[in-house]
Amino acid sequence: MDRAISFNHDDQYRDLCTGAVYRRFLDYAFSRTDFFMLVYANYDGKGYTKIMKSFLQELKPFQVKRRCDPSWPGTPATDCPNTTYKIVFYKNCAQAKEILGKVDCLSAWTRPFYPQDLAFFKGNQCWFYSVGHERIAEIIHATDEDISFLEENGLANREDAYTPKNNWFDTYNEVIPRD
Repeated sequence: MDRAISFNHDDQYRDLCTGAVYRRFLDYAFSRTDFFMLVYANYDGKGYTKIMKSFLQELKPFQVKRRCDPSWPGTPATDCPNTTYKIVFYKNCAQAKEILGKVDCLSAWTRPFYPQDLAFFKGNQCWFYSVGHERIAEIIHATDEDISFLEENGLANREDAYTPKNNWFDTYNEVIPRD
């Protein structure tokens, strides 16, 4: 049976998963998944920030898919007027992980400056999603090993793992092309 577990979120103003713990989480996620996703938002048609453009350029060699419909893991729909979204999927590799390591915490993946809402996929199945501006993060197909990792790193408590009542998280799955 699938279990899910949310990262600890006591204080809405405290950064989520910072410093060395963030880097350990990236190592762990890259060892468990095949792809990651970021969302680039163009608010009010003002274009992408310099930081977003930098990430788009640096990660371009690892891009495997991109789409523009305004829904992604953690955000099933948006109603932000005059805003367009580029949802981009990348293949996991050491160089891409190094680029993701340029930020210092999971909650840095948020508007208005950075790409937002980092997510990881095992094949076509979403394994982890985040909503940066709300400081939400969750592993949605959590194994005992995943839960132990989160607990050992102070990111979650084992007793907070739960069995979802339905498969709502399957809407986060994505068809990602293989080489």
